[in-house]
Amino acid sequence: MDLVELLLSGRRGRRLLWQFILDSEDQSLPSVEEHPLNLAMFHASYQVEVARGDSVVMFGPGAEEGRTVRVSVEELGRLISITKLLPVTEGLLQNALENSVAHARYWQEPDGEDTLLVAPVLRNALHRVAEHIAVSGFMQQWVAPVELRAQFHVEFDQPDPAGSVTSIEPGVVDKLLRWKENLIVTEARARADKPTPVTAMIGGEWWSKPSWELRATTGVFTNQQPIGVSCVEDAFNWEQAVTRKASVLPAVRVLEILTAIDWVQLCRSYGVEVTAHKRHDWYRTTGRDGAWMMPDWFAVAQDYDGVHLSIAGYLALAGECLEVDEKFATVIAGWDPDKTYWFTDELRFYAEPEIWNCLDAHNEDRRWVRFPDN
Repeated sequence: MDLVELLLSGRRGRRLLWQFILDSEDQSLPSVEEHPLNLAMFHASYQVEVARGDSVVMFGPGAEEGRTVRVSVEELGRLISITKLLPVTEGLLQNALENSVAHARYWQEPDGEDTLLVAPVLRNALHRVAEHIAVSGFMQQWVAPVELRAQFHVEFDQPDPAGSVTSIEPGVVDKLLRWKENLIVTEARARADKPTPVTAMIGGEWWSKPSWELRATTGVFTNQQPIGVSCVEDAFNWEQAVTRKASVLPAVRVLEILTAIDWVQLCRSYGVEVTAHKRHDWYRTTGRDGAWMMPDWFAVAQDYDGVHLSIAGYLALAGECLEVDEKFATVIAGWDPDKTYWFTDELRFYAEPEIWNCLDAHNEDRRWVRFPDN
């Protein structure tokens, strides 16, 4: 597998590379100095979002002059090429991954940074960053299958950590059946509505992950923080997380999603059409107007005990338009990196729960610390 191409091929991977080089600039220059790469992207992305009519406002000292600044992708590429890269560390990669996940949005157009980073000149400039990370040896966990011995379930802002959904009576079949019934009803209702232009500001259920009711787990970073604590798409400003280690039977059948063909084949084998109720959202995020499908998770559960999206698979595929056949395409949306959704009731939680608190939860400096270690 070409790890460099994997990092460059998807918008979430490119955003991770961008954050890594931004952190490199930030740590290489004193805080009192101007950060040319960061400033250039600020102006360039602002102009992208203004040009397409996004609700963005520049205010404060120098704002009037700042609104007129134009930065080309060629200049951005030049700045990327001359920025010194820091040695790769697991902490830097974790921060870059968390930042990339935080900027995922599949119910509207990609933000200015994601829009710019798809340009060939910037993709080429980021190639050396991808090589720098790929040769570091830290990506092995990213391409690995699910680690059954280190799976953690996460719940946020629980008033009573002891009263967890992990302790309720299982019923995966019933949950998936309700999910399938809701999908059928939602699609039929959307199809029955008066047809509207694909550009109409109509939204709905934009995600393609399995039922919200299913139990889901992730592995851990090397600092032993469960990945699902800080890597959550469309997250809220949670201040506390309760994590529980899951006990998974070694004989479980887990479907691994690492490459585009893994997801496409899943749709070909178990696909269900979702064109009517996802058309507008998925058009805005991909620019494609056509027929859409996603996996029928009720059907998938007949043959598998779980489905795992690796970190590498997430970085390469999340939010991308993936062609299924001449008529249909599909999108991985609403997933989190290294997330496994379980289609089995044979999941147990024996260890005591751990509590994590988020410091500075309402700003970009937020970080999670384990209680009482903090």
